[in-house]
Amino acid sequence: MFQSKSLHKIMWGLIFISLISLPMLISRDWHFMVLSQLGITIIFAISFNQLLGQTGLLNLGHSIFMGAGSYFSGLILLKVNGGLLYIPLPILPLFGGLAGFTLAAITGYFSVQRAGMIFAMMTLAMLEFVNSFSISFPSVLGGMTVDRTINTNFFDFDYGSRLSVCLIVMIWLFISLYISYNFLQTPLGKMCNAVRENSSRAEYIGYSSYMVRYLSFCFSGFIAGIAGTLFVINYEIVSPEVFTLRESFNILSATFIGGTGYFLGPIIGASIFSIFRILLSNSTEIWSLYQGIILIVFVLYFPKGLTGFFVDQRDFIKSKSKLGLLSHYLKIIVPAIIATLSIAWLIECFNTILHHQEKANFLFLWILFSVSNPMHWFAAILLSTLGIYFLNMVLKSTKNRLAR
Repeated sequence: MFQSKSLHKIMWGLIFISLISLPMLISRDWHFMVLSQLGITIIFAISFNQLLGQTGLLNLGHSIFMGAGSYFSGLILLKVNGGLLYIPLPILPLFGGLAGFTLAAITGYFSVQRAGMIFAMMTLAMLEFVNSFSISFPSVLGGMTVDRTINTNFFDFDYGSRLSVCLIVMIWLFISLYISYNFLQTPLGKMCNAVRENSSRAEYIGYSSYMVRYLSFCFSGFIAGIAGTLFVINYEIVSPEVFTLRESFNILSATFIGGTGYFLGPIIGASIFSIFRILLSNSTEIWSLYQGIILIVFVLYFPKGLTGFFVDQRDFIKSKSKLGLLSHYLKIIVPAIIATLSIAWLIECFNTILHHQEKANFLFLWILFSVSNPMHWFAAILLSTLGIYFLNMVLKSTKNRLAR
């Protein structure tokens, strides 16, 4: 017991050191921005997975809790900028978390009485209500700009630099990871899993499914509120766009890609989703199309996400040598990448022809493609065909081997 507790403390100590060291290894402002956005997305994904993966509640309006944290902390920061309040910037996310917790406590009182599709539609209705309210009354929820450097000094620390903001995000990322993980180890966290699996049995042994869902809902709102405040600190803006369905869809995609029901799932999914989103948004104007295609692929072929896929592959991984394992996955990954990139180039070609006739060339993922060059078309079609063909062959052989 003592040894396991010591290993537990060492593990969290190493995680903390790693997160704090990451900003020290980079120097460009753009890299700090990406790392900060990555941390914020992971925190938001953890809060979403607390409901979907751990408690079995699909919250289609989850972004309103992030919005509550961002708006409340934005209002506080305006008071701080005006000299009416004094709150050190590093502890501001705590107030955003409390705002998310409070909103979750109010809305959860009636929304978690039912689960499944009724709960999902109820949360979607709440999101649309808040979104419509922000459009109809912009003076109330129309957004605002703040300044994180005015009257927020804490021991004369410079909050104008990207490094300081990134460190704040990393610290709160560690706090969110730590409390979320330990929440799942408590009896309440275990009962969240029990309610997810079979709420009737949980009721039979004396636990209130409503209360378990309600407390999980409130905890999830608290973590989402922290993410909302960190967004305000990072970008110095409070935007009503946080109340759109797009934000809820983004975090649903990130969590599903990583794998719901696993603690590492939203961390992996949010990391991959954020990096791909940044790369694609800088390379193409139709990046949301690729986001939808990726989600469809995961729903069809990886319903448990990446984490669930590798968990299911444990026996196969143990039965193979390292070289055999590397060879097996390369046979799948290489043709999949070739087919994906080739099809993406063809989509970009058609998009250029349909919407940008004046362009003869376009740059996609650092590769220059000419619409008027038939060799480029031939290469894209040939590579996509070969990629799909070899990928299909490998998947069929793998399926036949498993069937034996």
